Amino acid sequence: MSSTSSAIVVGLGGVTNGGKTTMCHSLKRLFSSNKYNLRVLSMHLDHYFRSPDDPHHVHLDEFNHHDWDSLNALDIDRFLADIELNRFKCDLLLIEGFLIFNIPTLSNDYQLFDLMYHFELPYEECRRRRFERTYYPQHPEGYFDGHVWHAYVKAKKETLEQFHDKKIVIVNTAKESFEKIEEKIVKDIETALYKK
Repeated sequence: MSSTSSAIVVGLGGVTNGGKTTMCHSLKRLFSSNKYNLRVLSMHLDHYFRSPDDPHHVHLDEFNHHDWDSLNALDIDRFLADIELNRFKCDLLLIEGFLIFNIPTLSNDYQLFDLMYHFELPYEECRRRRFERTYYPQHPEGYFDGHVWHAYVKAKKETLEQFHDKKIVIVNTAKESFEKIEEKIVKDIETALYKK
């Protein structure tokens, strides 16, 4: 592809701890390999969190904690600017993050994503995976049950409403093996590359 054409853009969004980052790294390795020899870039929404002292944060009084599960916790302007820069520097752009499909500028009218995958997990599995990780700043008692899960359910509802007329694939790494999901995504990317 030439530097003036836009990359195939794949969105990996959805639930926290659902396997998005792992999938993104695996796809980048595969499509960068000699088998495909593509220029692949990946972007991770987690790299755009604001510092804890940033005034844009929304403070949740009931937890005495910032809302780290909202768009206010992220530098969305920088994220969008980086997408615009990166989409002309590669053949395949992988964008992953828990709220990538909830950013107003990336709504249905924008048509950025060629392929969209929304990762989901059942509550119990998501909670188990979440508690296996360490977060900074550390989450207070009750934050997952009282806020994180509800924020995810709301974001998922908004995503499915926002992209109702665009094909968004729902994947669940608790129900289907990572390998099977990856195989499906790889086939979809191969098809999109062939059409481009």
